[in-house]
Amino acid sequence: MKEGLQPVWVAATGRRVPGSYGLLSKLAWWAMRCSGWRIEVADPMPDKCVIVMYPHTSNWDFPVGLFTKWSIGLDWARERMCFAGKESLFKGPWAGFFRAVGGFPVNRRSASGFVPQMAQRFARESRMRFVIAPEGTRSYVPHVRSSFYHVAVAAKVPIILGAFDFPNKRVVVNAIFTPSGNVALDLAAIAEYYKTLGNKGAKPALAAPWTFRP
Repeated sequence: MKEGLQPVWVAATGRRVPGSYGLLSKLAWWAMRCSGWRIEVADPMPDKCVIVMYPHTSNWDFPVGLFTKWSIGLDWARERMCFAGKESLFKGPWAGFFRAVGGFPVNRRSASGFVPQMAQRFARESRMRFVIAPEGTRSYVPHVRSSFYHVAVAAKVPIILGAFDFPNKRVVVNAIFTPSGNVALDLAAIAEYYKTLGNKGAKPALAAPWTFRP
């Protein structure tokens, strides 16, 4: 930790057991094991939370994430794990698939804005685990988008810190972070967590620094 910076995340004490949630779970976990992957996901997980998966640097992030959630039973129907996508994804031939795996369209041109839309959705749902990639792109950007943070603050839910560690073939989602409202302090603490974790995505050079756009 940097001098004067206090940790604001809490490591989860339990982990979900891959392959224990039905046939799809067993098959997905078999595929992950055959590929050499390990899964370390918090259990229990808050009923409402924003799950940050960082870094997002490769097309492989989506299938690895999908097989992970199948392995540990975090599906939409039972556990309300979901993600947002641009409207065009839900109008083509893959629309049914994206909805089935927990996706929903978001109108980013709406006058209400993304954060209010998400806060309203959180308020309507009794359980909602919202997954988001903070960079918003696989290409390098000099900052992360602030939407994940402001959604969590507006909805008054914790942020779960998740990582794709490709060199070590680990998916780690086990730190529960409660935003303090002090953006600079919170971002510094998140950055320190990922530094401590030693997390590296598929393409480490493309990982965005933990800072918001000025």
